[in-house]
Amino acid sequence: MTAPDGTRDSLLRAIDRMAGVSVLVVADLVLDEFEYGEIDRISREAPVLILSHRRTDRLPGGGANAAHNIAALDGRPIVVGRIGRDEAGEHLVRLLRDRGADTSRVWVDAGYRTPVKRRVLAGSQHSVQQQIVRVDRGGGPPAGTDGSPLLESVRDAAREARGALISDYSLGLLHAGTIAPVADAVRAADRPLFVDSRAQLRLFRGLAAATPNLQEAEAALGERVGEDLTRLGRAGDLLREAIDAEAIVVTRGSLGMSVFSRGSQPAHLEVYGTDEVADVTGAGDTVIAALALAMLSGCTPIEAARLANYAGGIVVMKRGTATVSREELRRAVRFDPVLDASARQA
Repeated sequence: MTAPDGTRDSLLRAIDRMAGVSVLVVADLVLDEFEYGEIDRISREAPVLILSHRRTDRLPGGGANAAHNIAALDGRPIVVGRIGRDEAGEHLVRLLRDRGADTSRVWVDAGYRTPVKRRVLAGSQHSVQQQIVRVDRGGGPPAGTDGSPLLESVRDAAREARGALISDYSLGLLHAGTIAPVADAVRAADRPLFVDSRAQLRLFRGLAAATPNLQEAEAALGERVGEDLTRLGRAGDLLREAIDAEAIVVTRGSLGMSVFSRGSQPAHLEVYGTDEVADVTGAGDTVIAALALAMLSGCTPIEAARLANYAGGIVVMKRGTATVSREELRRAVRFDPVLDASARQA
């Protein structure tokens, strides 16, 4: 009898194979800041809270978080992206390098400011702190192909990597003028391409996999899908065919994720873990990182989606822009009762 995709032993072996897998990460690089404070009093200047500052955390964000997640899973991210000539960019590169990423192909764009997303969280001493405001700064003109290190860096790094991941946050690195040349450079090296694109998924072609959330999938197709699984099934297959992808994994928040792969029936995975979510910041980065590493380690799309589902479920239980480790994935696989049920049905 043939074991179904995603048996416990096959998933554990896949996690073991992730170690050392090199992944080119072409990404909009962001510095995430989390400023924590306790509510002290009401200001006399205006009807607003005064917070007593407790600490500030600075973490890789945006596409840098995808690279961070690959490193946390013991993969080897090779990062291609730009920063500004500023302290935020220097700090971001230092964070990535300290976590094991190859940042030698991150370049300084003098006309650009490193994007920073600063979140302020407040609460009393014994309560859960909640985000009350986010301040975004940075950015600049779109990256070009003439005189930019982008294409040369992608061509060079693709030869070193087992596959490539594009993390597109619509911050100007990837656009109509750069998407096709970047994708062509990856294909010329005969490397699988994985894409997480906020608003430009339809511009990509020939992918190993893409991971839109439901709203992004609806926007790419120009139609409302909602929670109807029949409509979702048609939409998922249409989108996969439109971008010529081996697989599309549509993330659906508390409803889990749905997998549409070439030659297979749609598979719907229930959300892993509890519905008491702590923080969804960066969960999509975790999903694409785990999916890419798993497929590059020999997993089928459904096996890879199962591991990505575990990773996403684990990371949303952590506060801030978080990552998941291979040991956390192993624990999830070992103790997931869904796999026991699948084994009994096989």
